[in-house]
Amino acid sequence: MARDYRRKSATRSHQSKSTGTSSAPAFFAGIVIGALGMYFLPAIFSGEIPDTRAIIKAADEAEIPNLTFSFHDMLKDTEIIIPDDAQGKTGGPAVKKNYSYLLQVGSFRNKPDAEGLRVQLLLLNLTASVETFGAGTADVWHRVLVGPFANTSKTAAARAKLSQNDIDSLLVKRKL
Repeated sequence: MARDYRRKSATRSHQSKSTGTSSAPAFFAGIVIGALGMYFLPAIFSGEIPDTRAIIKAADEAEIPNLTFSFHDMLKDTEIIIPDDAQGKTGGPAVKKNYSYLLQVGSFRNKPDAEGLRVQLLLLNLTASVETFGAGTADVWHRVLVGPFANTSKTAAARAKLSQNDIDSLLVKRKL
């Protein structure tokens, strides 16, 4: 039996176009039904349709008090009297102690791990140092510190930069 292996062209069945009906009447009917539903639906749930003119009239007739703030004037004229007991034992103003602020970002037993974190912090343009401490040779720790900072605002800026890079920090306050 001989078989015809020639490629047959794909034939598409052409469907006749739909009969000229339009969906415009259904579309406009949906718009009308939706508009009526939006108008009458609040009346069904609340019981009555609100009158917008009455609402606008009531808002216009409402008296809005004229607010005046005078606390800034009151603060200028007030005087705070500090009792002599609160000034300290010397009778003069209290002496402010100087502190430096550091951020501890890590504590490692291995010095290479601490140095690796210090280099990472240097790449972030932060001043970092490694402080070694311990009671004996077997119990030695290497702290990675960022700073010192003169005030808390610079400390907060450095802490924000560390948190942006997913590095936790601990605030350390030391006397000078």
